[in-house]
Amino acid sequence: MMDQRVFDEAVSETMDLLDMNYSDALKDTISQFQQMGTDLSGIKIKLESASDPLPSALYQLKTYFVIPVWDDTQKEQIVQYLKIVESECKTKEGRTLCKLSDAYNIICGYLERLTEFDADQKVQFIKSFDSLLGGGQVVYGKALDIMVELLKSTEDEKVLLASLSWFKTISELEDEREELKIIGITEIMKKILESNSSNEVVIIGVCQLVRAQLREDNCSGDFSNAGERSKLMGCELLEPLLTLLNDSQIIELEEVTSEIFFTLATIIVRFEFCRKFNESGGLSRVKIAMERHCTLRLNCQAFRLLKSLAGDDIVKDDIRKVGFCPLILSAMQRHINSKMLCMDSMKLITALTLRSPQNSAELIQLGIAELIVQAMQVHSNDPKHQKHACAAVRNIVSRTRELASEFLALNIESIIEKIIKQHKDCEFEAKSALRDLGLDVSFKEQWTGTGKNLAS
Repeated sequence: MMDQRVFDEAVSETMDLLDMNYSDALKDTISQFQQMGTDLSGIKIKLESASDPLPSALYQLKTYFVIPVWDDTQKEQIVQYLKIVESECKTKEGRTLCKLSDAYNIICGYLERLTEFDADQKVQFIKSFDSLLGGGQVVYGKALDIMVELLKSTEDEKVLLASLSWFKTISELEDEREELKIIGITEIMKKILESNSSNEVVIIGVCQLVRAQLREDNCSGDFSNAGERSKLMGCELLEPLLTLLNDSQIIELEEVTSEIFFTLATIIVRFEFCRKFNESGGLSRVKIAMERHCTLRLNCQAFRLLKSLAGDDIVKDDIRKVGFCPLILSAMQRHINSKMLCMDSMKLITALTLRSPQNSAELIQLGIAELIVQAMQVHSNDPKHQKHACAAVRNIVSRTRELASEFLALNIESIIEKIIKQHKDCEFEAKSALRDLGLDVSFKEQWTGTGKNLAS
């Protein structure tokens, strides 16, 4: 770690040798040490000596904070400095200066006086605070407690939206997500949904925060508890989200409905959640939404939700009975050039036809074979799509071998053989599809013994 004295001497030397002011010398020195891979985390810069916008704004914020009572002019000045912090933090250089300027603690100090601001001023404070986060910055203690209380108690829409965004940002870290679970963020989100059931932007904000809590990536710890949080949120949030879907006004709003579908797909991780959704009439609401909205976004999210629901065999059959198969084909025909939708459709078809000859037969009767082959041709350069397409073909024909003729008539054999040559990662899935289609295929044995006895 870089020593403060050595760093200050390097800045002074740069000022003398290159005839620079403190701000320019500071940036040059930081750049030089960063290129050398030096750890600057323990360094603090002299805010009072810097003339650039960010250090100057932070210095002024430190100065204003000690004033016992702010008048309206001073509050407006504070807001302007907060705007500078937010703007400067959009650059890599600005974020580095913030870390070396102790910006986090300077901004956190204002949390204790947050009640002195009006709603618009609070929004700017939260946005500036938000801009400092990320990159491993953990919020804890009193700062987190104040923000949680603000999220729970605010009645102003702008403050609420800014707070939801702030909590979404801090949810990048597994440790923070676990802390929020302990604090009771799920119950807070449930109450916000219930009290803002007709507010489009708030519903979207809550849905995005729910998904942020269920991130699978984990760069800060040894393991992730996303699965446990999914179960908890499924228990608490499934009912209010279903209530929203049953609102005829909400179902008319394509963006909100898409967000709800995406969120439900994320929290439905257990068989009982699938059945509760089905028993509550959820499938009929999804069907209504798909019939009213033909957009790429809504259909992709609907497919993801249906895939989650198809994890239960009873619900899987009901998806067919309710009449989703024609809607799936219709969406694929409209958006055949969308790699994202085609991939989601392949995943859904794979789930629907797993151990379900009835679903396979109906999809084939409606013409799914032609659409799968067409999608494989359109997205021939995408290995992920091709892998899921081969899995869909396998599941369709595995229990009803006579359905293979529908694919063979479309020359799928040559398409799959091309996949094997073009995408080595798809070899197993492609060869498995050929095998289940009744075609000759040679599998590569993954491991063979050496013919020698094991040493005792």
